[in-house]
Amino acid sequence: MCMSNPKQPVDNSAQLAREAEAARQARITQGTGSIDNAFNSYNDDFYNQYQNDYSSYYQPQLEDQYSDARERLTLNLAKTGNLTSSTGADQFGDLKTKYNDRNTGITNEALDAANALRGNVDSRKSMLYADNRSAADPGFTEEAAAKAASSLQPTAFNSPLADTFSDFFNNIGNAAGVGTGKYQNTGVQTFGGGSNNSVKYYGK
Repeated sequence: MCMSNPKQPVDNSAQLAREAEAARQARITQGTGSIDNAFNSYNDDFYNQYQNDYSSYYQPQLEDQYSDARERLTLNLAKTGNLTSSTGADQFGDLKTKYNDRNTGITNEALDAANALRGNVDSRKSMLYADNRSAADPGFTEEAAAKAASSLQPTAFNSPLADTFSDFFNNIGNAAGVGTGKYQNTGVQTFGGGSNNSVKYYGK
């Protein structure tokens, strides 16, 4: 009498593992899409606009300060009889240099602010990508990405430009007092550079 061998169970663990990994990768892909979608407004146009808004907020303030400073310098020079002298011309030249330096500073600060914002956004996205690969939970990733994208939106500009020309006028009369400097005994200031203060905020 012939006896048949019982059927051996089929080992499909490798297939199941492949299917599980494929499903995990699909969830990761879905999560990656949620991150990209949440951050899709953070593009070159956004950063360029942010940079422009920074400059547009502070440069008009600088223009107003410069206009006031020219008027004040004109009055000071007129009082000392130096308005049309070479001393007066030098003073106006120094004031213009002060303005140009601060104007360039604002432009550079605007670029720095935009680059800093871009760096913060890129860093947060990298963290979200890493968390997404680890958790493979698209629902959690979508929620986390939305919160992160919202929290990184810059706040409104609300800090006035520091007085750019205060040090220029604070030194008026110092040259005469110490007897040195190119404006010696003229009753006007020796020009010196001051700190360029700035506060980085954003507004739409």
